[in-house]
Amino acid sequence: MFSNLIKFFNRITIKIIILYSFTLLVSLVISFFMVYSFFEIYLENKTKDELINKAKTYKILFRQEGIHGLRNQIIKEAEIINNVELFFKIYDKKGEIVLNTNTGIHTKDLVINLENYGKLKPDNYTLTTIDYFDVIVYKLSNRYILVIGKSKFENNKLLNRLMEIFYQAGVIVFFLSLIGGILITNSITKKIKNISNTAKDISTSMKLDSRVPITGTKDELDDLALLINNLLDRIEQLVKTLKETTESIAHDLKTPIARIRSATENLLMKNNLSKECSNLLVNIIEETDSLTQMIEDLLTLSKLESGTFQLQKEKVNLSNIVKKLYNLFKDYAAIKSVDLRLKIQDEIYIYANEKYISRAIANLIDNAIKFNKENGYVNIELYQEDQGVILKIEDSGIGIPEDKLEKIFEKFYRVDESRGVYSGSGLGLSLVKAILLQHDASINVISKEGEGTTVIITFPNITNL
Repeated sequence: MFSNLIKFFNRITIKIIILYSFTLLVSLVISFFMVYSFFEIYLENKTKDELINKAKTYKILFRQEGIHGLRNQIIKEAEIINNVELFFKIYDKKGEIVLNTNTGIHTKDLVINLENYGKLKPDNYTLTTIDYFDVIVYKLSNRYILVIGKSKFENNKLLNRLMEIFYQAGVIVFFLSLIGGILITNSITKKIKNISNTAKDISTSMKLDSRVPITGTKDELDDLALLINNLLDRIEQLVKTLKETTESIAHDLKTPIARIRSATENLLMKNNLSKECSNLLVNIIEETDSLTQMIEDLLTLSKLESGTFQLQKEKVNLSNIVKKLYNLFKDYAAIKSVDLRLKIQDEIYIYANEKYISRAIANLIDNAIKFNKENGYVNIELYQEDQGVILKIEDSGIGIPEDKLEKIFEKFYRVDESRGVYSGSGLGLSLVKAILLQHDASINVISKEGEGTTVIITFPNITNL
């Protein structure tokens, strides 16, 4: 499950959506905090300006009407405003309260230490914050100090409301960004999937005539699609030319090889030849037969890998095919002192070309017998599972070195020619893999040098036939 989760988040679609949404969300957060900070500073400055202007207005009134006139005016205004979040205080030089309007919930227990402002000169003021209030301490004269405080409650209420709006807008914008990210990535990944599907189609079916669809948007992905299509055109032409050349060379070689074999047979039929000469002629015939078979294999392999040839497949009984091959090879295995064993389920069907699939399986059985040990064994098993039809060919032969397992399906590759084993043209296993690829089958080889080899082929189960 964890690996599936990693695979899900490794998809380019998810990465683009996450990156797009994250970038938009970060931009939104940064923008909000900038707006929030500016608005907070604006409210603080506005409050301070209000306090300064009000204090200066009271200073003018104090000069004109004295402390009693100022006191009466503040009381009247306090009664009219009836704002419990705004308070006024007037202290005399002894610190006695001349006026106090702090009757609000948040102001009644407010304590102001005048010692901190004792050095103020008349007509000077200081701004400070006490508890939840912005406060101005204004020295009216040497005898009186005016204190005006305004609660931060309203400002904080506005800031909290702004925060709520941001949260709501953030959620909406986030989901809109997800939708926008999905729409954007779908338009991009759709083109990437077209390229990927075309490559997959060519890789699995070897159809070199497949091309990437062009959307006509003339963007970078369309340019890439055009470039890939041009490249596929060139590859198709090169493969076609190579196939024609290979077939021409192979067909041209058949005639002189046939002549050599015919001439060798004619010489061998003469009775006046020495034993050494006769043996040499027999070797020549065997080599020409081997060369003819290699040319046939090369032509077949070229045809299968060209991408221009598709096997005609039908529903075939694989159980019967394996039984026929068993009967074909059991005498050969007995001559080689190899115990050929068969264990199969009956009536197992696959979608295949009987001629070619028989050739591939025969090649594997032949190798298992040919490169076995004296008194060894070859087990052939055929059974069906949910994952597919399994054909297993296990032998007790000489095995394959671990470092050479990956190369055994390469053309003309021979594991160890110097040891006199694994002889042949080097095309057999390449041909097997090409045939199995045409049948959408997989092949897995498990081997240990000196202990034997196990070949496991998995065919897809038949569906909707």
